[in-house]
This record gives sequence, C-alpha cells and structure tokens, in this order.
Amino acid sequence: MLTARGQRGVGDDLVTPLRRALMSFVMLAAVALIFVQPVWLVLSASAALALFLALCWRQFSVGTWVPVILSLAGLALALHRGVPATVLTEAAERMLFLAALIAMLGTLRSAASLAPEVGRAGVFLTGQPASRRYLALNFGGHLFGVLINFGGLALLLDLASRSMTSEATAKLPPEAQEAKLRRMTMAILRGFGMISLWSPFGFATNAILITLPGISYVQFGPIGFAMSFVFVAIGWAFDRWQGRRFRQMGLPRPSPPANAWIGAAILVGHVVTLGAVVFLLHGISTLGFQQALIIAVPVYSVIWAAVSTRAQPAGPAAGMAQVARATWRRLSGMGAEVGVFASAGFLPVILLALIPVDDLRAAVAMLGLGAVTMALGLAVSIVLLAMLGVNPIVSASVLGAIAVQLAVPGLSETAIALAITGGWTTVIGLSPFMTTIIICAAIIDRPVGLVGPVWNGPYCLTILAVWSVLLSSLMISGAI
Repeated sequence: MLTARGQRGVGDDLVTPLRRALMSFVMLAAVALIFVQPVWLVLSASAALALFLALCWRQFSVGTWVPVILSLAGLALALHRGVPATVLTEAAERMLFLAALIAMLGTLRSAASLAPEVGRAGVFLTGQPASRRYLALNFGGHLFGVLINFGGLALLLDLASRSMTSEATAKLPPEAQEAKLRRMTMAILRGFGMISLWSPFGFATNAILITLPGISYVQFGPIGFAMSFVFVAIGWAFDRWQGRRFRQMGLPRPSPPANAWIGAAILVGHVVTLGAVVFLLHGISTLGFQQALIIAVPVYSVIWAAVSTRAQPAGPAAGMAQVARATWRRLSGMGAEVGVFASAGFLPVILLALIPVDDLRAAVAMLGLGAVTMALGLAVSIVLLAMLGVNPIVSASVLGAIAVQLAVPGLSETAIALAITGGWTTVIGLSPFMTTIIICAAIIDRPVGLVGPVWNGPYCLTILAVWSVLLSSLMISGAI
C-alpha cells in the first residue's frame, strides 16, 4: 500500500518537483555523511527530509502516521528534557541513512523494469503445472522480492492474476479457479516474506544491523537462510493439503514457454553478483556493511540498465538515463515508505535517551524474566504490534535497542536479532496493515482480512512456533 498509494494522486504540480529535489538532497547527504560528518549537513538534510514528509502527508497510511507521530512526540519530549545535542545528531543521522536507503533500493526496481529477463522469469514461474507451481512461485516471490522489493511482489502477483484469464484456467470449475488463485498468491507472498530471514538487501536485516551495532550479518543471516528451506517445506505441505481434492479431477496442465527458465537463472545471477559486490566492498574497505550496500546498489542498477539496453538503437547510455528518470519520478511518491524508515532510525536513539533503562532492568529482574522468555516475548510483541498497525521496522528497531540496553544475562545480540527475524517473517504475511497484504489484496481483488489472517494465518502461526522452538533450543544449548 505504501508504494501504491504513494504513486496514485502524484500529479505534475509544482510540489512534485520540489519533493523529488528534497529527497534527492537527502540521498546525496546520507552518502556524504558516510565519509564526513559536518553538523550543518545533518541539520540541512534533516530539514529537507522534514519538509519532504510534510509535503507528502496525503500519502500516509495508518502504518506511517503512527511512527511519525511517535517520532514528533519523542522529539518534543527530548527537547523538553534537555537531551544532549549529540544524541539528537545521532538520531538524525540514523534517520537520514534509513530514509536514503529505502530510496536507493528503489533504483533496482527501475533497472529491473528495463531488463527483459524479468518478464521471461515471471512467465516461466506462473506457467508451471500445479505439481511444481508452489515451489516455483515461492522461489520467484523470494527472488523478485530480493531484487525489486515491493515492485517484484506486485509484478509477480500481476502475472499470476493475468494467468487466471487464460483459456486453460477458464475451463476450470469456479471452485478450482478460486483455489488456484489462492495457492498462487500464497506461494508468492510466502516467498516474498522469507526475505526477512536472511537477505542483506531486505528491510529486516538492515533494521537489525543499524539497531544492533555490535552484531555482524554472519551471526544471524546464515541461520535465517538455512531456516528458509524449512519454511519452504512447511508452505509446500500446506499447499499440497489445500490442493488434495483437485488432483483427482484430471485438470489440464499448463506449461511455460520454451527457454523461459533462462530469465529466472539470470535473476539468480543478479542476486548472487550484487551480494558478492556488497560483501567484497565491505571486506576490502573501511565501509560498514550497510554503507557498502547504499553505495553499491545504485551503481549496480545503472550498470544493469546499461547492459539490458546495449542492443537498443540509443545504446547503454539510454538505459542509464531511463533508470535515472524512473528513479527521479518515483521519489515524489515515496512519502509513506520514507516516513516509516525515517522513524525507525530516529525513534530508538531518542527513546533510549528518555527511558529509564536502569529502572526497567530492575523491573525485568523483579519479574524474573529470563533470556529465553525475553527473546520469545520480543518476537511475539513484534507480531502483536503489527496486528495493531505498527510497522515491524519501527517496533523491531525500538524493542531491539531496548533489549540490548537491558543487558539480560544470556540474551545475546544474536538472540535478539533472531527474535526480530522470526517475528518479522511471521507478520509480513499476516497483518492486514502490512504493505505486502494490502498489495496482494488490491491486485487479486480480495479483502485484506481474507488474504492475511484467513488464507495465510495457519502458515504464519506454524512458522512462528517452529522459529520459537529453534530460538529456544539455540539459547538453551548455549549456541547463541
């Protein structure tokens, strides 16, 4: 919903170029702040971001208003209590970085719109017979999401929705048609949701890394990657159970076009290559992981566009220009996303300065809450808050930062990161307030309450239970 709502209603008025210019300045300032930290740049970029959000308020949903209002209230309280300027500056820097990161990741979407392999991969994945369709679409939702984020989710869902109008699908009984739509949607949605388990380009991973400065990706990312295969198996089992009554009906088997698989293979190559570039840049330089990411992504996007359009009459330069124009146009409609991410960077720093951590630590000790209980409570809290409309990037950032400061014996930063990962992955396909659910519901024309809680609820609760068992076992055994 964030992206979709943001794009609708964005006209060619005078405010639109101003919004784009303001967000461009924020992006450039965030990159510059990696190398230099002048206070004047932090203040001017923060003012630009504040004006940008003020001009985009009509794009806000409930999920954006909640963290933005909390941020404003936190700022007012911090000023009233005389919180040191250094704390406010740190909060502003994190706010700018996360706001710029979400915009930078959008360049991949712009590049993907020019790449012919994206369309070929989508046709290949949606054209699979029922026996292979879940795994193909689950993989596709994951792959498209890693590279193109919400744009990839919408693209693949749109292809799946269009496949429902094919001649072969029209011959199916109405009940079978609805079941096919549901199973394709769930496969894509669940695959997309698994991005938060491990993807270094995902929102969950980046929220964890910026919230827990003492942790590295390798401490939690590989565990999430390994568990993604378990979650694929769980989802596949649900899909097989839901399709059991249709397997005996002798329904026609679709088949993708010849050589369409090449598109999917090329997309895998993009994910691997981009990941390798980020890790290499991080390894050979003094840049942090996220700093390497925010620099590498737009460069890779421009190169990808150049390669994709090299055979066109205008050549690679035209592709590079198209990516720049598409990214520039999209900036004016990103108010909702930017508001959520900016708040997620700002709130944890401010709240830690306002909350009496020592008193809270004493209360936790008095209640006798152990490390395992705290970790599981963190995961469940993220789920419950998301069901109330609080985006997990905000709740995870705030609760994760507080959990670190509590310094509960046995509650390591790795355990906190895994707790966040489990709660986030659970709720991304469950809460009717989540962007993923709203996008799905809009494209397939079904209520959000049906798509999330009803269709996907049993799967989400199952993976939460499995993740909780894993997390508890790792903590009890001393592995983390």
